[in-house]
Amino acid sequence: MKIAELSRVSGTHRSTIHHYLDLGLLPRPETLGPRLHHFGDEHVERLREIKALRAQGLGLGEIHQRLATRLRPRTSRKRPRRRRDGASDRRAAILDAAARLFLERGFEGADVQAIARAAGVGKATVYQYFAGKSELFVECLDRLRFTLVPATTRAQLEAKMPLVDEARLRAQAVLSRFAGYRTMTNLLGAAAHGRDAEVAARARDALHRMVTNAEPSLRRAMAAGELRRGDTELWAYMLWGALMALGDRLALDDRYSQAEALAAYVDFMRRATAP
Repeated sequence: MKIAELSRVSGTHRSTIHHYLDLGLLPRPETLGPRLHHFGDEHVERLREIKALRAQGLGLGEIHQRLATRLRPRTSRKRPRRRRDGASDRRAAILDAAARLFLERGFEGADVQAIARAAGVGKATVYQYFAGKSELFVECLDRLRFTLVPATTRAQLEAKMPLVDEARLRAQAVLSRFAGYRTMTNLLGAAAHGRDAEVAARARDALHRMVTNAEPSLRRAMAAGELRRGDTELWAYMLWGALMALGDRLALDDRYSQAEALAAYVDFMRRATAP
């Protein structure tokens, strides 16, 4: 099946599927051409398994460790291995460049020619992998978010820790790179209300996943008695909104330090969710 069919059957967006492939959470599909890949039932089963593990509160790093022993690279007689790897590298380079430029210039300001130049490829090469800027944008939505989070912070967040400590770490990561997060939030918000229906739907989904990224931790803490019973999705949205407001306040002037804002946020979260 093609990736569109895999997305429909598994209930997983295409951009997320590509992100899981890049992380090694999914076996590589059979490659029949630059934009033609064949996925099988094993990919559907793996995506459902990942979704179930995410619902249990596991991070992608933990999931990768669990699945690593069962992941085996696929082989194909139709294409040499080197060619498939080269195509994958070019596609990843294009997506990385697009994520950077979308953050810097917004959707309207980032054109395909500039993205191709930043990726070190020709404009025609971009169109070998993507139908246009809209498809490129929706395919790199997960990269937009991960571009902002240092690898060390992501590794720390994969470890189990008390909810307050995790909230502090997440808030510190956002406030330390707030300009990028505010730009991305504004970019997704604008795209979510744009004229392209597919881009709008994917942008809304990406924004929702970014805001609710902490929800598995909230559910885990609730089960452990660290916070009172409540709607974890709504709490995730309220906590994100408070964090964005704090970042905006810090940008106004120098009255408050980042450390003061961080302490206020953690205290607010602790008191608001106490059992």
